[in-house]
Amino acid sequence: MQMRELQGLYIQSPQLNQLNILREIAANARITQAELARRCSLSVAMVNNYMKELCGSGYLEYHRKTIKSVTYHLTAKGTQHLETLQGKLIKEMVGMFIAAKEQIMERIATRSRSSLQRVVLCGSGHLAQLAFHALELAGTNIIGVCDDNPEVQGRDFCGRKVLNPSQIRFIDPDAVVVADAVRAEEICKSLEFIIDHSIEVIRLDFPEQRPAKTSKGNSEQPLAPSSLASEGNARRMDVV
Repeated sequence: MQMRELQGLYIQSPQLNQLNILREIAANARITQAELARRCSLSVAMVNNYMKELCGSGYLEYHRKTIKSVTYHLTAKGTQHLETLQGKLIKEMVGMFIAAKEQIMERIATRSRSSLQRVVLCGSGHLAQLAFHALELAGTNIIGVCDDNPEVQGRDFCGRKVLNPSQIRFIDPDAVVVADAVRAEEICKSLEFIIDHSIEVIRLDFPEQRPAKTSKGNSEQPLAPSSLASEGNARRMDVV
């Protein structure tokens, strides 16, 4: 289980580090401490300390053939400890999954003009999967899933056929929920074609707020996302 991509607010605990080390060793007894450090996002010194601790606790044992040839093996106690840690991690991740769905629904609710009944989900990655389940549990009718990537269009996503975003205007949803944290800005700009359809566009990412500059170099408050559309239009698109 490589941890290099888990950054930001995600904090690796000692137990999680133990779990990752035991899991890697169970898969490859000949793995080096340097490779363990790379895979578990730890320093070699920290891996060495964990290995000593695990060996001292009776979870690991090592066999040295030569100075440079060492293999590591889980004991029966170590295998049981690994299973216990994995069960605990799964339990905690289920709790995080539930909390994530609650956060998504709260974000959608606070950025919608009214209660949403018909929604199109834009995206087909992990965030979109979370959003799909959150909306479904809340009783929202997900009338379509779209993605501008031709490679995923036509494929099944949570029981829905992935559509081209150009079809949104014909589906006539209350809102489009953009569930792609990496390309949210680009996707929102591409959805300006629904400007005359009174369809809300709700972003699930948290875009950075940068102060706008005047011609004199003074900072101004950034324009609200809804200003992407003309306020004079009777029917406009709001991006929130």
